[in-house]
Amino acid sequence: MSNKKSYYAFEDPRGTTIEFQATSLQQAMVIKKKRAQEMGIPKEAFELTSIRKKPSQSA
Repeated sequence: MSNKKSYYAFEDPRGTTIEFQATSLQQAMVIKKKRAQEMGIPKEAFELTSIRKKPSQSA
């Protein structure tokens, strides 16, 4: 079984975006919950916007 990671991006209605690397959607949901708690935003506010093999390029 390969251990390939993908980049998961989540965004809340106010436009706050978080993106990180995880091995599965389940792991991504756990990380999203921790990041949302750190920012003081309910985890339910974040919607999955993309899953990709490479990180998004911020200009």
